[in-house]
Amino acid sequence: MSYLTYRGPADVVFTTDGGEVDLPGLIVLLQQTHTAVFELMFPDRPERMSCSEVRVTLPNGHVEYGPVTYRNWGVLVFNTGDEWGMPREQPGYGQA
Repeated sequence: MSYLTYRGPADVVFTTDGGEVDLPGLIVLLQQTHTAVFELMFPDRPERMSCSEVRVTLPNGHVEYGPVTYRNWGVLVFNTGDEWGMPREQPGYGQA
């Protein structure tokens, strides 16, 4: 299985107690560390501590999202809930 690694700008949405915080073009490092686990590294943001879910949209339209399971300075770990490793249907999926 090939794991995803991406470094560069991405559109990130943090879900917090106060709603959603949209951060378009945030420079990130997104790494898939397990079939259902991603690590998101970014310049630290105050929303990190109250973030319960995160959604990351890469420039090519690929989207990963899920509940946050770990927080540290400039790092969020989230779980897609897909323990079987089935790829999520992405924008443009099945188009020629």
